[in-house]
Amino acid sequence: MSLLDARARRWMWPTLLVVITALSLGVRLHYVIHAQVLQPVDDQQHVRGDGVEYYAYARNLVRHHVFSMAPETGTPPPADSYRDPGYPLFLAAWMKAWPDWTHWYAAVLLSQAILSGLAVPLGMFMARRWMPLSWLAAAGFLMALWPHSVAINSFILSESWVGFLAVAGLTWTGWGLDKGSAAHAIGGTAVLTMAGLSNAVLIPLVPLGAFWLLACRLINRRTALGLLIFPVLFCAAWQVRGAMLPPSPSSSGRALINLDQGSWPNYHAAYRGTSRHDPGATEALAAIERETTLLRREPLKGLQAILHRLSADPLHYAAWYVSKPMLFWGWDIRMGQGDVYVYPTRHSPFRENSALRALAAVCKALNPFLFGALVVAWIAAAMRRGQAPPSLQLAGVLTIYVTFVYTVLQAEPRYSIPFRPLEILLALWAIWLVYGVASRHWGASGRDRT
Repeated sequence: MSLLDARARRWMWPTLLVVITALSLGVRLHYVIHAQVLQPVDDQQHVRGDGVEYYAYARNLVRHHVFSMAPETGTPPPADSYRDPGYPLFLAAWMKAWPDWTHWYAAVLLSQAILSGLAVPLGMFMARRWMPLSWLAAAGFLMALWPHSVAINSFILSESWVGFLAVAGLTWTGWGLDKGSAAHAIGGTAVLTMAGLSNAVLIPLVPLGAFWLLACRLINRRTALGLLIFPVLFCAAWQVRGAMLPPSPSSSGRALINLDQGSWPNYHAAYRGTSRHDPGATEALAAIERETTLLRREPLKGLQAILHRLSADPLHYAAWYVSKPMLFWGWDIRMGQGDVYVYPTRHSPFRENSALRALAAVCKALNPFLFGALVVAWIAAAMRRGQAPPSLQLAGVLTIYVTFVYTVLQAEPRYSIPFRPLEILLALWAIWLVYGVASRHWGASGRDRT
């Protein structure tokens, strides 16, 4: 190899990283600047759906220093733990800096776009040891342009924040473990703990990952215990805080609601049908809400009701649960406007820009194949558990775990958005492996014929 070729190779990785980072940030900033989410009321200090509760938490934190979703009354509201604290704290920080609604709203959307954009180069940095640069480049471009990851930044929802923390935490933890530095890996678990405190589903992630790496003999017991320091300390503190509160809505109650709603195959259709004033959908949703109410008030009787309903038609419900992983990684947002939109949006670049509209169509066609490749990646990572880098194993553990949890609860494609970069990285790694095996097979067949 000539000196010129060596220098060119040396500059390929940083150049690729800069180009894809610029593309990732540019597309997201362009989107949030041009797309307009339609607000449902005249009062500008309101947002839609879950965002109403997130906004209430942030407002009460800033004005009363209380974590509560209670409406504003001018007096300190009662504390609760219905939502996780991470994302409301993020919103409250911007609210403290920009009390005016217009500036606050712009700051939140722009910062979400930047964080989401930075998750792409972080993911590439994590996967640098997984696959060749050409395949990593393909994964980087897909992560940078994937429509769900772009559009979610225009909503006051936690997915952008959680996605950045999950990728950043995995990158830091995986880098430390890949390099054999337990101290750096433990620092990364602090970020993963922040992700868990922003989405409680992720709280068991670090213990599960540590257990798997220990079983694969990629870390020793001392390192495994070290990885648990931050999750145990911070999550235990939050649980103690919740236990000291008087009876109030909690995240466990929200999980029960999702458990029941996720057991009804017609829940998403009924939810969307009510917006069209469909009498059948309204009746179906009322039946679901009756069972959910029973589950909240008397959990044992509610679980018995669910089991009785499932046992009445076991094959139907078994088929439903088998289909839920593909639904979780699916394309159309069910609890929302469909396609990649949670709330009504006008002037979306994915509709008004012909190049981005074509890109979205290509990504939609690729989406089921990515899920299939992700399943192959899970199998390959398990088969190569002694050789695959710890960062790859952790990414596999996370995607398997969230797929399982949301299959049990509610398999809404919106909930997979924070983990789309990891899906793409693992899928491209699996495709590279299959391509390598096929190339060797074809090469051997060709030599045999000669």
